[in-house]
Amino acid sequence: MRNVLITGTPRSGTTLLCSLLNKVPDVVALHEPMNVWEFPTCKSADAVADVIERFCGETRASLHEHGYALSKHVAGKVPDNVAADQVNQRGTRLRHTEHGKVFVEKPLSKEFDLAIKHPVAFTALLETLSQRFECYAIIRNPLATLASWNSLAWLNVKNGHAPIGEKLDADLQRDLAAEPDAIERQLQILEWFYKRFRAFLPDRSLVKYEDLIASQGHELARFFPAASQLKESLSSKNVNKFYDRPLMLDLGERLLRRSGVIWDYYSKSDVEKLMAEVNSAPVAPATT
Repeated sequence: MRNVLITGTPRSGTTLLCSLLNKVPDVVALHEPMNVWEFPTCKSADAVADVIERFCGETRASLHEHGYALSKHVAGKVPDNVAADQVNQRGTRLRHTEHGKVFVEKPLSKEFDLAIKHPVAFTALLETLSQRFECYAIIRNPLATLASWNSLAWLNVKNGHAPIGEKLDADLQRDLAAEPDAIERQLQILEWFYKRFRAFLPDRSLVKYEDLIASQGHELARFFPAASQLKESLSSKNVNKFYDRPLMLDLGERLLRRSGVIWDYYSKSDVEKLMAEVNSAPVAPATT
């Protein structure tokens, strides 16, 4: 039985990836179903892996016997985006997920593929988890990633913190505690993700958000062959009406001044092209 762990930089398309996998025959993908704050109480990363394996077994049993699993969801379904396309009176985008039962109506074989995503916690433990499970990560143009982080007031990483990552990785906690600037902390967090992907995942285990969108979803066939039948109507959100454009351009300039692991996955020209799109895109009317 195939248990797959999904990670990636926050707001890179991890939730979209799970939503697409749930359209593939004999695959169930769950959106942050576990209480990851129990992980730090385990005596080792291997003990956490044991907890994950037990959770997978319990989830499989629940799906076969009762037809449901526990997951974050919207109206009983794993969504393609946890940020709603509405804003409150302060202009802040709303979050619309809850945790509970997700009923799976499609037929499942005895050995169906089960995928679970927890971007920050799984990345912090990737050295061990990648030896025990199939692990895949999704990444996105770093400028679009940072812009999305800054569009969501409820996202911890907007303030330059990744609480469960800091709890599981003392080096990350120390580095962020020493940096007073929130944007600089965001950049450090982004680099932390990329460094761990570089160290513990082969390139073939990563998918780019841009490739997933352009392929209408069947890029996932590299990991799940039945996904070759996907033909979803997907559009890139790299230039999004909710993103602060002056801030996005400033973030782009700060990115371009940096060196290091980010450019192992994207080129500076990728960021420059996105900045040019931001400059040329029409301004959408405000949403209320």
